[in-house]
Amino acid sequence: MRILINKPIYFISVLILLFFIFIFLNPGIIAPYNPLQMNPQSILQSPSFQHIFGTDEFGRDIFSRCVYGIRTSLFVSFTSIAIASIVGTIIGIVSGYYGGLIDMVIMRLVDALFALPSLILALFVISLFGASTINEILAISIIYTPIIARMIRSVTLSIKSNLYVEASKALGTNDVNVIFRHAFPNIFPTWIVIFTLNVSTAILADASLSFLGLGTPPPTPTLGGMISSGTSFLPFAWWISVFPGIIIAIIVIVINVIGDFLDESFNPKKIKQSI
Repeated sequence: MRILINKPIYFISVLILLFFIFIFLNPGIIAPYNPLQMNPQSILQSPSFQHIFGTDEFGRDIFSRCVYGIRTSLFVSFTSIAIASIVGTIIGIVSGYYGGLIDMVIMRLVDALFALPSLILALFVISLFGASTINEILAISIIYTPIIARMIRSVTLSIKSNLYVEASKALGTNDVNVIFRHAFPNIFPTWIVIFTLNVSTAILADASLSFLGLGTPPPTPTLGGMISSGTSFLPFAWWISVFPGIIIAIIVIVINVIGDFLDESFNPKKIKQSI
């Protein structure tokens, strides 16, 4: 609370994120129109009081589509990073805790995944299984699992060398209890920050795949898909692409700022500096 009060940018970012979460839970309350409803009489209307973000080439309300697009983007990104975080944390803890041959084999597999460009890897996964929301989540999860695994491994290595872990082993505590009682509780603050910061880049990954037509298929509105559909109309209907792009930028910036806030809240060195 002290950090939030001293740095209003954090407080404002939290409020904006809560607003986006409210949109995610209750899009029908915010959206004035059905995002799928076509109106031939309202094609390519510029922003007005009736349609504050204008309409697209089918007469659909851009604001309503953005509201439901936010819901889709948040669902895909949070679900993807949640899966990647669970799998990556297990891999990272096992690799860092046991070391030796296990660590070498796991890290070589992780390095092999790192050698592939993330977007190319996602395109490969989706090309195998087809474009759908589930496959997009799977693709993004595969991209971020090795990233999170490497981060968690480095934290585990530093925790494993602490005296309380050695003492626990000397008392005969089995590895599972050591991991859950000592390793993971100390990893958790870092895990929260890693999770938050990766969500923001996952939103960009979702937007990129949707822009290429490989994300959630139409007619479900997606922010990246709206940007893609509006590129042909930019000279005379800029609002189709610009407003979804602005929303993506706001979401990414807000989540990154909140990631800095969580880092400052959980990092003991920064806590001491703020007191």
